[in-house]
Amino acid sequence: MGWRGLGAVAALLAASVVVGFALAAALQSSPVTTGAPEPVVAVNPRFPVDPPTQLRDDPPQPALGRNLPLREVAVGTDNYKFVFLAPRGWSRLETSSNEVKYKKAQNPSNTYILRVEQVVSQHEQIPDILASRIVDLRRDEEQVKVIRRTYDTLEFSYVHDGYRRFSIITWLDVTRSGQAEAEIAVTGREVDVPGMRDLIDDVIFGRADARGIHAP
Repeated sequence: MGWRGLGAVAALLAASVVVGFALAAALQSSPVTTGAPEPVVAVNPRFPVDPPTQLRDDPPQPALGRNLPLREVAVGTDNYKFVFLAPRGWSRLETSSNEVKYKKAQNPSNTYILRVEQVVSQHEQIPDILASRIVDLRRDEEQVKVIRRTYDTLEFSYVHDGYRRFSIITWLDVTRSGQAEAEIAVTGREVDVPGMRDLIDDVIFGRADARGIHAP
């Protein structure tokens, strides 16, 4: 190839370089889009996806008292009957054949309530049923906090329907069968906790003493 041919090739290469730079500049100044812009999810967001539940104010009813007058009641039937003490004058709600609830008449349900269930038919040992309850709580409720845990008692708080609730649950093996036979729970507001502890002791130990036991 002569000098003229080499010169022509060089000129073509130079022209290609110029066209390439021009095309790149044009593409950069006018990027290609594939639709409407959408926000991009951050890999590590600084704020939680679900903000904490805004707590509601507790009902204004007075706190659960102590040294309540009691009466003897029962749940279950025949060989599965469990006899215990409940506050006199409280309304009884039978949610099933082996579970009852008691609450002070006229009080809203999110003040305080006593629940007693006969659980011998579940055939579970107390440590197992207690551990399962913690798993269920953390799955079903919000902001669960375990306050105290012993072999047979669980005290905790949680948020339900926007209200901070406090609960004490105790499981009893009355006949020393090795399995839980009764479940006793008291649930209320933070202001009710001292009365709740007193009430659940009354139900467990049957401390009627000077208060007297009244017929159902």
